[in-house]
Amino acid sequence: MRKSFALTLALVCAVTLLVGCGKKVVKTEGVTGTITLDGAPLADCNVYFLAVEKGSGALDSFAKTDASGNYKLQTMTGAANAGTTPGKYKVRFDARVGVDTGKTEMVSGKEVPIMDVKSVLPKKYNDVNTSGFEVEVKPGANTIDFDLKSK
Repeated sequence: MRKSFALTLALVCAVTLLVGCGKKVVKTEGVTGTITLDGAPLADCNVYFLAVEKGSGALDSFAKTDASGNYKLQTMTGAANAGTTPGKYKVRFDARVGVDTGKTEMVSGKEVPIMDVKSVLPKKYNDVNTSGFEVEVKPGANTIDFDLKSK
């Protein structure tokens, strides 16, 4: 009984190592940069790299800027902040802030302000077809900066 358990356990471990967890990890290239709005760093901006040609090997990827406007791209299947695969991408941006509406509501016995969400970017940047940005990620480290304009 003990030998069969040990043999079964060894077999399960071997199959797990050979098959893996089912999630394929892709080789990515580092992509970092800075996003500015009218020359000033843009904090909390989501940036999305969307493959120009589906099936080309280019993987859609995303990042969020820090307080200095810096970002590190990553894919859904790659390691965190590891970049994306080489290829051509259209880029879109989304940056929003909470705006006080001047109204309040009761939540758990406390009066709290009702907030609305407002984009800090012109609408054109929210769509890859109108943002005006198409980039190419190449093998190796990539630095891709974006200077967005409010007008």
